[in-house]
Parts: sequence; structure tokens; C-alpha cells
Amino acid sequence: WLSSYDYSIILNSNDEPVAIIKTIEVTVTPMNEVSEEFAIAEGEGDRTYNYWRDTHVRFFTKELNEIGLNFSEDMLLVCERFELVDVNNKVKF
Repeated sequence: WLSSYDYSIILNSNDEPVAIIKTIEVTVTPMNEVSEEFAIAEGEGDRTYNYWRDTHVRFFTKELNEIGLNFSEDMLLVCERFELVDVNNKVKF
């Protein structure tokens, strides 16, 4: 598991590093208890809770069905908050 203040390198589809993030908080939360604030902070679509929920229900239903499992409203999600530290190698190591 990630813990607060861990750093991660984000890769693009070609496995090339494109960003560095610092984890601020990690929580394990049932799907049906994810807060509206967290969903909006994810920044997807029209930035509403309903968009976040509908998109994630479709995603998890499809992915779970492919491995013979069913989606559940109370399944646990790992919710990560992070800060962007660097983009496109602007910081040299």
C-alpha cells in the first residue's frame, strides 16, 4: 500500500515517465461512501458526483465481469489524494 508522502512516477502508454506525484492521503472507502468532494476532485467529465459514479460503476462492472466477479455498491476502493511534483522531467535527479 502507498502511504502518505510516498513519491510515484507516472508513466504514459509507452512506459515513459511523464510526471512525479507525492501521495498526501490514502483511504479505503466503500464505493457507496466516496464523498462528493473526492469525486469532484478527481476532475473527470463534468466534475459532478453523478458523472464520477456512473463512469466508475460502468468501469468496475466491465472489469469485474471479465474476471467472473460482480460489481457491488459496497466494494472497497483505494482512494488516493496526491500533489503534482514535476511534469515532463523539469526537475533533474
